[in-house]
Amino acid sequence: MQNWTPEMWQTAGIGLIIGLVIGYLFLRFTKDSVKKQVKTEAELQKVKNQLDSQKQQLEKHFAESAELLKNIAQDYQKLYKHLATSSTQLLPELTNKQLFSQELITNTTTEKVDNTDTDEPPRDYSEGSSGLLKNEKDNN
Repeated sequence: MQNWTPEMWQTAGIGLIIGLVIGYLFLRFTKDSVKKQVKTEAELQKVKNQLDSQKQQLEKHFAESAELLKNIAQDYQKLYKHLATSSTQLLPELTNKQLFSQELITNTTTEKVDNTDTDEPPRDYSEGSSGLLKNEKDNN
């Protein structure tokens, strides 16, 4: 190995000191940003967990709501069938009026009504104008 001169030792020492100062400053400035990044990632994970929890609660809510509505529909069908059968038994003189038709009783218990088979749109409007907007010739 070569002999080191004092100038070489000074240069190496100055380089080492400058390296230590630069390393310290680098760690000092990046330490805060690393802390911020870790904190931000923790907050993001917390928000993701809350969002997942809310999604699960919504799914549970709508599943329960659908089940309750299904139960209501079934109970309504049972009530309708009960009223229809008891009306014919208790009021036999009104059987010709058919308060509850036998077709509706069998339809509600055996099949569900599906309105998608009709080609005609729903009629949720009245024929022509009414009230103040009604034409004079419509009145005749």
